[in-house]
Amino acid sequence: MRAVIITDTSNRSVAIADVPDPVPGDDEILVDVKACGINFTDLLSLDGKYQNNPPPPFTPGKDSAGIVEAVGANVTGHKVGDRVIAHVIHGGMAEKAVCPAALAFPLPDGVDYDAAAAMGLAYLTAYLALTRRGGLQPGEVVQINGASGGVGLASVSLAKALGAKTVLAGLTTPSKGEAVMAAGADTVIDLTADDLKDNLRAQVMAVTDKHGIDLAFDLVGGEVFDATLRAIANEGRVVVSGFTSGTIPAVRTNYLLLKNISVVGSTVNYYIKDGSPLVGEAQAALYELLLAGKIDPNIMNRLKFDDYMDGITMLEERKIVGKSVLLMA
Repeated sequence: MRAVIITDTSNRSVAIADVPDPVPGDDEILVDVKACGINFTDLLSLDGKYQNNPPPPFTPGKDSAGIVEAVGANVTGHKVGDRVIAHVIHGGMAEKAVCPAALAFPLPDGVDYDAAAAMGLAYLTAYLALTRRGGLQPGEVVQINGASGGVGLASVSLAKALGAKTVLAGLTTPSKGEAVMAAGADTVIDLTADDLKDNLRAQVMAVTDKHGIDLAFDLVGGEVFDATLRAIANEGRVVVSGFTSGTIPAVRTNYLLLKNISVVGSTVNYYIKDGSPLVGEAQAALYELLLAGKIDPNIMNRLKFDDYMDGITMLEERKIVGKSVLLMA
């Protein structure tokens, strides 16, 4: 089979190579991959900055949609021929991928492979962050910082679908405002404004009738997190899930006391590694929303397998809104 192989993370040595087909273990399945989503973790893996990288050589990729080709001896929940989304540990950017059976979920009729691969971890991350960790309630004001990326755009769509009254899209690239508005945002918050500490709060208060943010989902960190905290409503919540700014903020806990603010972290990897049933429940809920037309996979590019680096480069250069998907055929 053909697979993307990273051989050296110190100098981005990566290429498509012919390698033997993987063999599933007793608790694994082998998937004939039809589409694979490109995530920010793939860029981190290429540079050796992803905390769960295996030693080189290895194949990146986490969201593989395809058909079950073989099952391990202990597998009972899947059979050959099933259509699945496979949240592989690594190895998704290949014509065939091995996945723990517990991390593969059935694709309902009507959900295409490219849509499933695009939604993948982005929508799972967004769903669990907003609902499980953030406790989103209908009628609330929600702000998504980093709203134009894969997880961010998914969060915008989901927040609206789950009943948020007002969805604020925090952008470090304001030119992407049209795309986030199309995804369901009500207002764009400019995260590049001067004197952001005061300016962000002023922007939020102006569009929320001085109410503030009930739930903020922060993917940026740095001064954006600090400024967002000042715009949180009484008993509001902040969910932290990334630091695309490159700066990890420190929380001033005395400020949390003033408004009874809660700050929590959220990573989908916790639920995946733990084998939590929440992952399957979230996946099923997301497909229901998709088939009902309430959310969109947010696919910007469908790329040929050989053009995998184009997708990663677009992520690095922040030229993409939503997701790129590799098509294996």
